[in-house]
Amino acid sequence: MIGLVLAGGKSTRFGRDKALYHCPHERVNNAELAVNKLRLLSDEVIVSANAKNGDALTTQFQAVPTITVVTDQAPFVQHGPLSGIYAACCRHPQTTDYLVLAVDYPRITPNVLAAVADHPNCFAATPAASHYTIAHFSVSRNTLRDFLLLGDFRLGQFIEGSRQCLPLTFPNSESFTNYNYLEEINHAD
Repeated sequence: MIGLVLAGGKSTRFGRDKALYHCPHERVNNAELAVNKLRLLSDEVIVSANAKNGDALTTQFQAVPTITVVTDQAPFVQHGPLSGIYAACCRHPQTTDYLVLAVDYPRITPNVLAAVADHPNCFAATPAASHYTIAHFSVSRNTLRDFLLLGDFRLGQFIEGSRQCLPLTFPNSESFTNYNYLEEINHAD
């Protein structure tokens, strides 16, 4: 299983790059928090970056041979999380097992990720929301390419429809707080 960190978002609502952001209560930035959690469960971690943060993330992780930073690959550039997954699939074109985590869940616990890792074809859910960017599934580059060529870039449709993932439900908790605005972090601390 390969850990996949989704770190390529535009962070428009957040106001600065979420992957490089260092939460006040943490020793490292959000990308490293996600990488460290996935390294507990996988031998390799891919960080899917964007054109703006790719160089910084590559420099940050260059000393660790089991961590690779990739950026969006044509023809699926800037199509949200599916572009990041496609970039990882370009590195591993065969059917590959992925454990996915987005950088905007800095409080997700290793126990939650371990539970998701133990259940193939699932995504994390709480009574309040589906958390598609915390998921475990297998896919090949060709399968994902064929899905994307249909023009549907909704992650939920890919996770539930194409990959037939089922929700793995957890109780509501701070772990599942998805930070979209900087003010949310400042109020949480």
